[in-house]
Amino acid sequence: MREVWAVKHRPTTINEFVGQQHLVDEFKNIIENGAPMQHYIFYSPEAGTGKTSLAYILAKQLGYQIHMYNASSKRQRGIEFVEDELAPMTRLGQYETIFFLDEADQLTQSAQGALKGVIENSQGFFILTCNDLSKVSTWLQSRCQVRTFTAIDDSEMFLRLHQVDAREGFKTSNEHLDMIIDAHKGDLRNGINALQAYHSIPEDKREAFLLSTATPPINAGRILKLCFKEKNMDEAVKEIGSLANLRNKIDAIFRAGLQTHAQPVSKLKLVRTATQAQRDLLDGVEPHYVVWEFCRGLCE
Repeated sequence: MREVWAVKHRPTTINEFVGQQHLVDEFKNIIENGAPMQHYIFYSPEAGTGKTSLAYILAKQLGYQIHMYNASSKRQRGIEFVEDELAPMTRLGQYETIFFLDEADQLTQSAQGALKGVIENSQGFFILTCNDLSKVSTWLQSRCQVRTFTAIDDSEMFLRLHQVDAREGFKTSNEHLDMIIDAHKGDLRNGINALQAYHSIPEDKREAFLLSTATPPINAGRILKLCFKEKNMDEAVKEIGSLANLRNKIDAIFRAGLQTHAQPVSKLKLVRTATQAQRDLLDGVEPHYVVWEFCRGLCE
């Protein structure tokens, strides 16, 4: 089985890390100058921004062990997991250890309550990630340093994709790299995965593949108006239209909404609803239902 490029080419040092320049100096100071390590929440409403990669870099360059958990798994989101599995691991005298809990916003409230105590008494360090910070309790946030990750810039994505392409022995045209970037705006992981998929198919079919993944034309502004102002869910569903490239369509609506002058509460609703829709699609939920729930959530 071929190795996944996004994993194979994951950065291993802070100097290789792509994006998040507003955070790099802080973590360089920890790695290079011995500044104190802390408990962190890595927050980003978008995927592929480097949260997991940065945790791996910290562990590797500090010489720490890292234990990986994911609260999107039903087995690892409840209080039993926190009390019976996670808590004992933090009391083994492993001070140079990172406990990485992905999708911490999926933890139940009781699990979050238990986790607060675990973090307070942990002999290692916690890094939690989340897509929706509002679902992480304020008292859990108070035990950690919250750091916000932003979408990867197009120019940074281009340089990284070009680098991966060259390492794999290819010379993909700039035009095709730009098409991959346009289809996966800000999500470097999916961009690298798309580049690998591009090279896995016959050359004469590659451009058609890129066109099939391109973000389709969509009137995101009208959809947002139909939902937020007119509360017309049926028309919003019609405006979204075909279910092809649905993840890209939802992403386009999400990005357009963040660029508006809407009230913070409306933007928060958009973050929650779009994040849930993307999760449902990844989990295999029927697309018609996802569209209906997405529009209903925005109209409420």
